[in-house]
Amino acid sequence: MGNNPLTAILIDDEGFAIANLTSLIGTYCQSLQVIGSASSVVEGVPKINKLKPDVIFLDINMPKENGFDLLNQITHIPLVVFVTAHEQHALRAMKVCAVDFLLKPIDINELKQTQIKLLQINTIKPEIRKNYSNVLRNLSSLIERPGSVRKITLYGNNGYEIFDIDNILYLSGENNYTSFHFLKHREVMVTKTLKDYEEILEPFGFMRIHKSTLVNLMHVKKIMKGENPSLLITNDEELNVSRRKSMELFEWSKSGLK
Repeated sequence: MGNNPLTAILIDDEGFAIANLTSLIGTYCQSLQVIGSASSVVEGVPKINKLKPDVIFLDINMPKENGFDLLNQITHIPLVVFVTAHEQHALRAMKVCAVDFLLKPIDINELKQTQIKLLQINTIKPEIRKNYSNVLRNLSSLIERPGSVRKITLYGNNGYEIFDIDNILYLSGENNYTSFHFLKHREVMVTKTLKDYEEILEPFGFMRIHKSTLVNLMHVKKIMKGENPSLLITNDEELNVSRRKSMELFEWSKSGLK
């Protein structure tokens, strides 16, 4: 694509929100170009199919039909950034699917990071882009039953890959990077913070045991007390537990560890 900016269409039922995001993109995102906008699904679907943008910034909560309805109707599948004012179960499901999202009011630094990720994804192989499209296609059904979603989609060096949450042993984090350690799989590193995944995975039985470690409690075999507490997981690897988190872990063990 060279140095041409990625084209974008904004979908939001609030005119102010469209004007604000258009202004922010124009000021802070030189690699993005807004080529159109729409205030509803009915207006947005034909515009997306006709103009074929590289990316759409899609509001979730709109009258009559929402953002997920739009995804089910478009024939051209661009990169999608969800925009929402509500931190709800739907947002958690989106995080599990590793789809970019912006929370209103939009933070400029987060918008800049979204631009970087969009540029990275735009350069990946066509077959990986197809997998990304499939993830979006499946998103609506995941939203309808968020409690049953036990898979996570990660974007790493090999593009988008889907993993069973139950096979994650633990996550280790350093700065803006998180490494996933699996029971029977290679390690996968992604460019999100450990805190991001703590919010995602806590409802699935994960606990922060150290400033740099999030463990899947179903894989805990043994907890060692003492001056330097630690725990043993399914693959016999020993993980350090911070003193501050040790009491929380011991309380869990009274009822959770069998």
